[in-house]
Amino acid sequence: MLGGMLQFYFMSIHVPLVASLFLVSLIVGLLGYIIHFVFIKNTKNPTELSLIILTIGLAMVIRGTAMLIFGKNAHSVGQFLPFESVTIFGLTFSSQYLVVLVGALILAGLLFYVLNLTNFGKVMLAASQNPLACSIFGIDVEMVKSVSFFLSGFLGAVGGSIIAPISFAKYNIGLIMGLKGFSASVVGGFGNNVGAIVGGLIIGISESLSAGYISSSYKDAVTFFIMILVLFIKPSGIFGSKDVERV
Repeated sequence: MLGGMLQFYFMSIHVPLVASLFLVSLIVGLLGYIIHFVFIKNTKNPTELSLIILTIGLAMVIRGTAMLIFGKNAHSVGQFLPFESVTIFGLTFSSQYLVVLVGALILAGLLFYVLNLTNFGKVMLAASQNPLACSIFGIDVEMVKSVSFFLSGFLGAVGGSIIAPISFAKYNIGLIMGLKGFSASVVGGFGNNVGAIVGGLIIGISESLSAGYISSSYKDAVTFFIMILVLFIKPSGIFGSKDVERV
C-alpha cells in the first residue's frame, strides 16, 4: 500500500520514474527497519501471537495515517512504459502487466541469489531456523532481523509501486493484496520463490478466467477456494516439502 501511495505522490510532483522507485523502496524499507528497532525488538517476552497482534495494530495505524494524508479515494498512477498495450500470441494486455511479470522474476531471482549464494543470506536463513545457536557462534541475530525487516519493506514497496498502475493506489489496498500474496505462498509452498511465482500465476489466471466466464464478483472467492483446496490435497504447497529434523 505504501509503495503505491508514495509512487503516486512522487510521480504527481514529477519525480523521474527510476528515482521515485528508489526513493519509495528506501523509505518503506527504512520504515520496516524502524518498526523492528522500536516495536519488535523492545517487546517484552514476545510470542508469535503477541507479535501478530502488534503488527496488525501497526498496520491499522499506518493504513489510517495514509487515509488521513491521501484521502479515501483511489488514485491513478501512470504506466511505466511509453506504450500502453502489448500483444503476444494474439492476446492484448496492458504493458504494465509485462512490468509486473519481469519485476517479479527479477526480485525472485535476486532474493534467491542473496539467500542461497551469499554468506549473509545463509546467515539469515540460519538465524531464522535457530537464533540461539547463531547467537552462541557470535552472530548478531537482532541485526539480521533488522535487515530482514528492511528487505521486507523494500521488496513490498517495489511490488506496490509496479502494481499501482493496474490496481490504483488506495489506503486499504494492502489488505487484499496481502491476503492474495499469502494465498499464493500457500499454493506454491512457503519458503520457495519459484513456488510463490507459480502460485501467483495459478491464482491470477484462475481469477481472470472466473471473471471472464462467470462473474468478476466471484474472483476473490476463487482465490481462497484454490488455497483451501491445496491445503486439503497437499498442505505443504505444490513445491513445498516436509521439514526434516535430526534428533
